[in-house]
Amino acid sequence: MSNVDFDDVLVQIGERGRYQNIMYYLLCVPATLPAVFLAFSQVFVSASPDHWCRLPSLEHTMLGGMPLTPEQQRSVGVPFKLQPDGSRKYDRCLMYDVNLTEWLSSHNVTRGTDLPTPDSGWPTIKCSHGWHYDRRDYDSTLVTELDLVCEDSWWISTSTTFFYVGSLFGNVVFGWIADRCGRRVSFLCILFSMVWVAILTSFSPNYLVYTIMRTISGFFFPAIFQIPFILALEMMGPRYRTFAGMVICMFFAGAMSLLALLGYLLRDWFSLSLATSVPFLLLFSYYWITPESPRWLLSKNRIDEAEVIVQRMAKVNRRPIPANFLHQLEAESQSLSRARQQVPVSSSATPMDILRHPNIRNKFLILAFDWVANAVVYNGLAYNTTNLGVSDYLAFFIGGVVEIPSYFITWWAMDRFGRRSVLCLTMLLGGLACVSCMFVPEEAVWVTVSLAMAGKFGIAASFAVFYVFVGELLPTVLRSQAMGIASFIAGLGLLTFPSIVSLAKYSRVLPLIVMGSLSLAGAMVSVFLPETLHLHLPQTIEEGEALKANFNLCSVTNRHRRRRPTVDTPSPSSTAAKLPNGATSDRDLTDVISPIRVIVTDFDAETNCSL
Repeated sequence: MSNVDFDDVLVQIGERGRYQNIMYYLLCVPATLPAVFLAFSQVFVSASPDHWCRLPSLEHTMLGGMPLTPEQQRSVGVPFKLQPDGSRKYDRCLMYDVNLTEWLSSHNVTRGTDLPTPDSGWPTIKCSHGWHYDRRDYDSTLVTELDLVCEDSWWISTSTTFFYVGSLFGNVVFGWIADRCGRRVSFLCILFSMVWVAILTSFSPNYLVYTIMRTISGFFFPAIFQIPFILALEMMGPRYRTFAGMVICMFFAGAMSLLALLGYLLRDWFSLSLATSVPFLLLFSYYWITPESPRWLLSKNRIDEAEVIVQRMAKVNRRPIPANFLHQLEAESQSLSRARQQVPVSSSATPMDILRHPNIRNKFLILAFDWVANAVVYNGLAYNTTNLGVSDYLAFFIGGVVEIPSYFITWWAMDRFGRRSVLCLTMLLGGLACVSCMFVPEEAVWVTVSLAMAGKFGIAASFAVFYVFVGELLPTVLRSQAMGIASFIAGLGLLTFPSIVSLAKYSRVLPLIVMGSLSLAGAMVSVFLPETLHLHLPQTIEEGEALKANFNLCSVTNRHRRRRPTVDTPSPSSTAAKLPNGATSDRDLTDVISPIRVIVTDFDAETNCSL
């Protein structure tokens, strides 16, 4: 592993210059649009609109010379329950087992008169002639084409579950490829495979084939988001990592709203499937655009390849550097290491290193649990929009729009109060908003919708913080592998969210209560993570192990945290003076510790809390 710290290289060539901006925004497109369309298009493709039994005996019944409308047929042929507001809630899977034509004839119903009310004591049977579907929102879905309702409704949740089963294995595989073979190789493998599978899914002849193709598609999610994000994050300096995390999340929210808009305009599952897959053939051009992460190349001691990319970055950023800049830094670092008898560090790591080092292990377990909570609640709220009692498109669109201000607020708060406190508070907000739905009457639909959107606001913000936080807590040699394994664990949790969403058949707010409770639990454990604001990304396992939490309850919401100093970026020469245990040289430690002592003393005096 090279002794060159890439954060110090960025000081010379620009922490967020023109090159990083161009590559960052280019990477935001494949990291968000395909990821959103891949994961959430099923909300509309497999939507189950309101439906009721088809009644052939009433289809030719005339009323004042006009045939009965499907709604009129339902009012006399389908059992219902009266709601508190006086409306009728019709059964979706049962119909009356009586001769309805003869019954209507006995009442001498004429045009302009109200239809008689059926006897609630009549015998009922299951739908035996198919179903009528409410076509106001959807012209066609896989559910309406294949009649996947009532006894066959399990296909929908099963397909969603198998999608996330595929993601379990994809996370680990592509995380391993990203750490072993490079971020670029992993990203291109995902991109090229995912687009073809998404297109083929649109031509599924039946729902079994569709489920199989969705399982294969899940293999590329959420790695299609994570790998480009890691690549973009590793090109940025410490001051701009928050920017990298927040803006890519804004792209993600915009893609969510765009998906709702496409669904509303197309209204047909096949057209929507093609529209959310075929255009991504243009992304194959990224083969010639995407560079390898120079930070990863340095971690593998591939200095010559990193030198080419760094020289290109410096040229685009208009920062003149010597022709052999990295080689000069490496030579200087090696000479200083020999002078200090520094022990060389390993350039590779295995997943067992996560368990072998106690501090990394503890952080990993907390991050894995928080990942489960964020993933289940975020995805659950997205899929649960069809259970809120308003238009699916409107609820999904609002859910995407409310994320955008959450990212602006989080962006400001993360650099002011730190990652840990913002993660805790946003998960707390999301959880409380969802759990509060238990106190809302079921007929107060828009109150429930508002609280659900507040929950989406909070959990989207916490997920944005989390992705930045997890990238900063894990060392470079383990980052992709650890994120892949943690995401695998989160994927196991995601297998439960279709069942959580299906609880809406018992109560509209029950899924929100379950998801809110999980978010509250995630908020509680997140306070035990260390703060990473203004710190360099840990490169080695030793540096990752040295980054420990120093937990105190008063520090979680400490309003004085904004006075915490930014650690000055050391020069290239001081970077080479890293000690074996991951600490910096004595001079660097003095520069960092002296101002911290002043602030700790001031903090203790004002709050009576110790750090």
